[in-house]
Order: sequence, then structure tokens, then C-alpha cells
Amino acid sequence: MKRLFTLVMTLGLLTTIAYAHNGMEHVMGTVTSVTDTAITVNTTNGKSQAVVLTSDTKYTKMDKAITLKDIKAGDHVVIHAKKKDSQLVAVTIKVGMEMKGMGGMKMNGSGGQKAPQK
Repeated sequence: MKRLFTLVMTLGLLTTIAYAHNGMEHVMGTVTSVTDTAITVNTTNGKSQAVVLTSDTKYTKMDKAITLKDIKAGDHVVIHAKKKDSQLVAVTIKVGMEMKGMGGMKMNGSGGQKAPQK
């Protein structure tokens, strides 16, 4: 009975998380290359992930609008993307944003880390 309860609670939590992200997938890591049509990121788990860019993709750096040309290899990013067929398509790309799961560290736009402020 405990296992069933645990299973139901786990499924409920996963469903809640999926709805909270509006069906988006998140790619976090360091930019390795940028083209007019895609951005490639070395993710926090060490994998390389290409994400397709569209004319609707929005770009920000520290909550200020930027353009694709402002993004360079070495920048730390958080990408919110939708899965389309077998590709991820970027909806928003945030450069130098706080990366949850990184020990509360804030990433600055120059590729370094700042210690959390108290």
C-alpha cells in the first residue's frame, strides 16, 4: 500500500511540474556555437544540445532585451524551448541568468560566477 501511495504521489508531482513549465523543455549551460538558425549549448550535465532559432525567439540578458548577435560562445544561458518533431525550438533565451540547481550561484554575462549575496 505504501508503494502505491508513493507511486501516486510521484506521478502527481511529475504532472504538476510538467504543467508548471507549460510543456517547455529547459536547456541550461554554456553556449558553444551560434548561427542564424541554431544555438548549441554544452549543458550542465555535459551533453551538447542544439536548439533551433526562429523569428519569434526572444532574447534577454539580465532581464533586458538583446539580439541574437549579442550572444557569444562562452555565455551561460537558460533556454525555454518547445519540442517540434525531433527538434527543440527556442521560445526564449536568457543570457547570464541565475541557474537553479547551480548552488544558488548567479551567472554573469562574461562567463564567470558571482557568489550569492546575503
